[in-house]
Amino acid sequence: MSMEAQRSQTQTGDEGQTATPPTAGPSVLDSSISKSRRDHLLSITDSALGYMSLEDMLSELLERIRGSLEVDTAAVLLLDEDRGVLVARAARGLEEEVRQGVQVPLARGFAGRIAAEARPIIIDLDHAEVVNPILRQKGICSMLGVPLHVEGRVIGVMHIGTLVQRDFDEDDVTLLQLAADRAALAIDNARISEQRAVTAIMQRTLLPDALPEIPGMCFSAKYLPAGSGAKYLPAGSGVKIGGDWYDVFQLANGRLAFVIGDVVGRGVMAASVMAEIRTALRAYMAQGHELTAVISMLNELLVSMGRNRGATLSILEFDPQAAELEVVTAGHLPPLLIEPDGRARLLEQRHGPPVGVRTGHDYQAFRYPFPTSSRLLLYTDGLIERRDESIDAGLGRLIAAAQAAAPRADSSLADAVYRALLDETPLEDDVALLAIETMPLGGTLEMTLPTRPDVLGGLRRTLGRWLQAAGADEDELFDITLSVSEAANNAIEHAYGAGESTFAVCCEQEGRQITVTVRDVGRWRTTHPPGGGRGLEIMRALVDGVKVSSDDDGTVVRMTKGLRRQP
Repeated sequence: MSMEAQRSQTQTGDEGQTATPPTAGPSVLDSSISKSRRDHLLSITDSALGYMSLEDMLSELLERIRGSLEVDTAAVLLLDEDRGVLVARAARGLEEEVRQGVQVPLARGFAGRIAAEARPIIIDLDHAEVVNPILRQKGICSMLGVPLHVEGRVIGVMHIGTLVQRDFDEDDVTLLQLAADRAALAIDNARISEQRAVTAIMQRTLLPDALPEIPGMCFSAKYLPAGSGAKYLPAGSGVKIGGDWYDVFQLANGRLAFVIGDVVGRGVMAASVMAEIRTALRAYMAQGHELTAVISMLNELLVSMGRNRGATLSILEFDPQAAELEVVTAGHLPPLLIEPDGRARLLEQRHGPPVGVRTGHDYQAFRYPFPTSSRLLLYTDGLIERRDESIDAGLGRLIAAAQAAAPRADSSLADAVYRALLDETPLEDDVALLAIETMPLGGTLEMTLPTRPDVLGGLRRTLGRWLQAAGADEDELFDITLSVSEAANNAIEHAYGAGESTFAVCCEQEGRQITVTVRDVGRWRTTHPPGGGRGLEIMRALVDGVKVSSDDDGTVVRMTKGLRRQP
C-alpha cells in the first residue's frame, strides 16, 4: 500500500499528528534508497562516534542525518524515566530546544506521543497544535520523528524538520528509523558512561569522605550500588547510584549522631533527594533540636517540596559519657545491637511512617544502654532482603553473621558482616552498612584535634569517659574537665588567629595522680581582649598544679590533680 493510501486511512489526532506505517526492513531499504543515501546512513554510526563524548557524538550524528535526509533541523530528546519527561539533549538547526532546556511530558505533544506510543509520527505544523512554541518560532513546516529503541525499551526520540512544506515518504521513515536504531545503542552506552561519571562524583560527595576518628570508638562502613557485589556481572548491568546513605558526625554538645536511610527508587533523582535529606538533617541537628523534632521537620520539608519520594531512616544520638543511645525510626529496619557478651538483638520499637509521604505524623524516641565493648549495625534492606523470601529470614541471617563476626586485626566489622551475607552475590538493590563499636579508652588517652571551637564538646565527653574509668568522682571530673577545656580554648583562640591547625591533648594516670597536657604549635598573646585572660586563674583554682611553657615550637600547658580514690 502506498504512503498516500496509508495517510488516507489514518485518523488524524487532536494535534494533527499522523502515524506512519511500520518501519520497513533491510530489503526495502536496499531496494528503495539510493546507494549514496545508504552510504551516508552507514557513516552515521561510524565507530569513530563511539570515542566522542555524548554531547559531541550527538552533535556530529545530527549533522550527518541533516545532510543525508536533506532537512533543516534534527534533534534528539532523551527520556528521564524518573520524571517521565523527554529532555532536549542535542539539536542542529533547532539549538534553542537545548539552550532553553525544553522538556516534553510523555504522551503529550509531538515527541511525547512518539515515545509513549513507540512509533514514528509525521506532522504538518499548519494543521497541528504543537506543545513546543519553538517549533513555530523557527518557522518549521513539516516534521518526522521516530523512537530510539534499546533492547525493547524507548530511551528517547529523534526528529527532523523542514522550513518548507514536505511530504515525508516511506524512504524517509525507513532511513530515519534505521539511523535511530543504529545510533540508539551508541547513545545509550555514552549516556551510561556519563551517568557512571556523575555517579562517582555524587557518591564521593554524598557519603562521608572518611569516618571520624574518635577515641574509644571504631567505625566501618560499606556502600555497594545494585549490580555490584559479584565477580561476574551480567552483560549490560550498569552500576547506578541509589538513595541509600549513612552518616556519622559529632554534635556541638559532644554527642555523636549516626544516620542510616533509604530513599525510594534509584538513579540521580533518588540520590538528589537523599542529598537534600542529609543536608537538612545535619542542619537541624546542629541547631540542637530533639531527634523527634528533627525527623518531623524532615517529613514536613520533603512533603512541602513536592518531591514525591518517600524515605525510610533511623537517627541515633550517642552520649559517650552516659553510655546511652537515643533512637528515632521512620519506617526503617531495626538497628542490630551486639552486647559486650556477644549476644545480638534487634532494637525493635514503635516507629513512625517514612518521611516525605504525608504531613502530620508524630515520631517517638527510645533509649538503650550502649556500654563499652558494645557494637551496633545500621543497614538498608538490600543487605538482607532476597527475592521470594520473608524479611524474617534475612534478619535471622544478619543476627547469625553479627554474632559470628569476631573482631580481627585485618578486617573491620562491616567487612566481616558483608562477607558473611553478600560476598560474590549480585546485588538486586543498593546496600549501605554502618558498624559502630565502643572500646575501652586505655590507661593513656591521646587526642589530636583541629583548632575549632566545635571540638570542645567532644573533648569534654571523651575526657569525662576516661576520668570516670580512672576513678574520678563527680567534683574531680568537673574540675579537670573544665580546666582542660580552658586550656584547649586558649590554644584555639590565642595561638592561631584565623589559621587552621591542630592541638594535642594527652591524659595520663599514675596511681591517684592525673596529668593532662595540652600542646599547641603557636604562641599565646601577651595581652588579652576585654573580658578574657582568666583561663589560667580558673585552671589554678581547680587543679593542684598548672605549668605553662612557651617557646618557638609552641605552648605547653601541664595540669596535675590528685584523686581521692583509685578506680
